Amino acid sequence: MVNRARVLIWICAILLAAAFLFAGLSKLGGPSAIRWSTRFVGWGYPVGASSVVGVLEILGGLGVLLPRWRRPAALLLAVLMLGAIATHMLHAEFSRVLPPLVLGGLALLLTYQSRVVR
Repeated sequence: MVNRARVLIWICAILLAAAFLFAGLSKLGGPSAIRWSTRFVGWGYPVGASSVVGVLEILGGLGVLLPRWRRPAALLLAVLMLGAIATHMLHAEFSRVLPPLVLGGLALLLTYQSRVVR
């Protein structure tokens, strides 16, 4: 019989991996990377910060797919989303708070559930 908790953990991990790989890659290349760089500078972050965040999102997205690295990767993603939430709140971009709130919540859930379910 299939353990439902493990299936849900894998579904959550795959969703997070897809979301963060897409987001991270968009910060590293193509026309959207230029827009991300402009946004980060506009928020007061140094030039290149969007690339650092993009790399961390990619590493976190890949990490949640590896059971041994799932908890630290999910925790990294949760911390990144906390930063995104704080940035959007500080700059009164309230309509942009929901995506990092949901993704951060899923990352925290994955952090906790990966510890409980082995």
